Amino acid sequence: MTSDNRSRRIVVGYDGSPASRAALAHAARRAGEEGQIYIVHAYSLPSDWLGAVNYQELMGFAQERAQALLDRIEYESGADLAGVEWETELMGDAPAPAIARVAKVRHADEIIVGTRGFGRARALFGSVAHELIHLAECPITVIPERVVALQETRETTGATS
Repeated sequence: MTSDNRSRRIVVGYDGSPASRAALAHAARRAGEEGQIYIVHAYSLPSDWLGAVNYQELMGFAQERAQALLDRIEYESGADLAGVEWETELMGDAPAPAIARVAKVRHADEIIVGTRGFGRARALFGSVAHELIHLAECPITVIPERVVALQETRETTGATS
């Protein structure tokens, strides 16, 4: 865990969804000016049954699309990240193993992810947050998308908690 002589290291799973943007903002607040955030986006690898030529083309397309998502972070979340050290990690893998691996390699103090909250049907097949519980070697904070929507409604209407 964090000690006084080391800044917080936080890994954030990012897919561009409102919940992942909220997770990133939460991570920036938790890390503070002395902390470091590692923003991880994992993209699906194409199937290799299409052959080498098609595989390379599909792989290039997947990487470009994933990198474009990461390139938008500063534009979309720049205010949240002001004064915080951060870098991105692009990984061709399933999200949960990629996030857990980056957290382990970077000696993270915490992982923060958003969840879209697809409900019980999705839970039968698994979710990134659920899988991380079994893979991660550090605490995990999950930001549900419904909480993000509720906060946005409160801000729009001027309601307080």
